Amino acid sequence: MAPKVPNYNALSSLLDRLAIENIKLSFFENALEHDPLDDATRKEFEGKAESQRKMIDVLRNDTVDCMKDAFIEGEYDYVAEGRTFR
Repeated sequence: MAPKVPNYNALSSLLDRLAIENIKLSFFENALEHDPLDDATRKEFEGKAESQRKMIDVLRNDTVDCMKDAFIEGEYDYVAEGRTFR
């Protein structure tokens, strides 16, 4: 397993990003279902919702792979992050 980098591809980072992207998707889906949108905005939001779904699929797959490595294989290597503060 390649070492994980905090705030990039570490498990906590993937879970955080997955949550954020789902929140974005819910905004577009809620607007599409409940808001009186004009045709241009509806088309724009449909495209953005589809992009969010693709992003979520990639993040979900990466998260599952990371979790398999960590929990099933027992491997989780990461780069220690040096802090600029105490």
